[in-house]
Amino acid sequence: MVLNLDGHGPRYAQITRALVALIQRGAIAPGSRAPSTRDLAETAGCSRNVALLAYEQLLIEGYFVARPRAGTFVSSELPQADPTVGARADADARRSASVRPAREGRRLVRAATWAMAPVRHTPPCAIDFIYGLTEPDDRLVRQFRRAFARPLDERAFSYGPAAGDLDLRREIAKRLRTARGISRTAEEIVLTSGTQQALDLTARLLVSPGDRVVVEAPGYAAAVAAFRAAGAVIVPGRIDAHGLDPESLPHDRPVARVVYVTPSHQFPTGAVMTAARRYALIAWARRRGAVIFEDDYDGEFRYAGRPIPALASLGPDAVIYCGTLAKSLFPACRVGYLALPAPLADAFARAKWISDLGNSRLIERALARLFATREYDRHIRRAQRRYRARRDALVGALERHFGGNVAIDGSSAGLHLSAHLLAVPPRRLTDIVAGCRARGVGVYPLARGNQRSRGRATLLMGYGLVDVDQIERGVRVLAEVCQTVG
Repeated sequence: MVLNLDGHGPRYAQITRALVALIQRGAIAPGSRAPSTRDLAETAGCSRNVALLAYEQLLIEGYFVARPRAGTFVSSELPQADPTVGARADADARRSASVRPAREGRRLVRAATWAMAPVRHTPPCAIDFIYGLTEPDDRLVRQFRRAFARPLDERAFSYGPAAGDLDLRREIAKRLRTARGISRTAEEIVLTSGTQQALDLTARLLVSPGDRVVVEAPGYAAAVAAFRAAGAVIVPGRIDAHGLDPESLPHDRPVARVVYVTPSHQFPTGAVMTAARRYALIAWARRRGAVIFEDDYDGEFRYAGRPIPALASLGPDAVIYCGTLAKSLFPACRVGYLALPAPLADAFARAKWISDLGNSRLIERALARLFATREYDRHIRRAQRRYRARRDALVGALERHFGGNVAIDGSSAGLHLSAHLLAVPPRRLTDIVAGCRARGVGVYPLARGNQRSRGRATLLMGYGLVDVDQIERGVRVLAEVCQTVG
């Protein structure tokens, strides 16, 4: 008997795998007596104790069976070796490789592939104007570390409620009441793994295949993907300088089940929905029996006046409000929340349970501590000052380097703005993006996925990760590349 050891891992595990290979090839036949541990140790060049460990593992896995007063044998229940086993195994492998997801699964994969393509990960640049990303300051890191120690000391290691930690839900309910005008109890709030899970739960609970869902156009591609994965028919809602236009909503049948909207800082244009349109949208939803999904993804950051009241404060019966800590804290936090009409709260909590049994209780308890100590509020005030300074630096740099050849939208709130490069042909935007990246500056076009730039060369420029001193250098590089390429 020749043992071919693969050299990976403990010697007993190598011997185990080598014996299994001999059994599968028929070199050791089912029902035959297994070699003695002494012979095995001599063949493998190891101690008898190591050989015994290999035997024990083969007994556990069912390759060997021990017969009282008879010895150890290869299990007779194993399949007999066959000369054609190699060819059959290859054929079986080919058949396995052709196994495909079900129709609904293929629809989900197509939707995800479409939405993920525009945001496929690219290596970070030295100066990166990527949008949608933030990072905490040093003080928040210290406070989060301290807050995280509390649930560890409390040994919060068990599952929590599917809807999320009750203390954190109470804190979020208080903040929504004071900051966004939304009156919801803790029992009407469900914590999620970010906005994307909130969208997925909404699609699965409220949308059946063939139902119509209105999504802003241009809008958030990942929201389109979530509803498409549920089999929805997507109806584009027209966006202009005042946000979603209610006149573009369908008035025929079948009715639209859900309207997805970002009213406080429309993504990607940055438009703010006017009060008249907000009331018109709520009235439309009530007449049609539709639900509004309000994505307030960066509502904590506003630089002109006070935060815009949430849609959910005007029509609590018709609006599902979604907030996230991925922007206000950092993406790795992976905690979002839904403030729901009372009749939906229990259904969403149960759907959350079947999805993942609940978020990390440790993280939720730490976040509850940040809220309770008002450290979250202090962080938001610091972050608003930091991002306002970056916003001002970016607007100023664009105006200095481009003059009248740039138009800026969406700079009154959030963490990104739209820069329309008026002297650049839209067809050259890809070259400009590549030229900037070659010089260590990351810029990102609006015309990606389902976005449309309306015939203009438009960049979405985020300032969540760039310091003020980097912004001037980055915009200078952008201007130089535009001159070269344009």
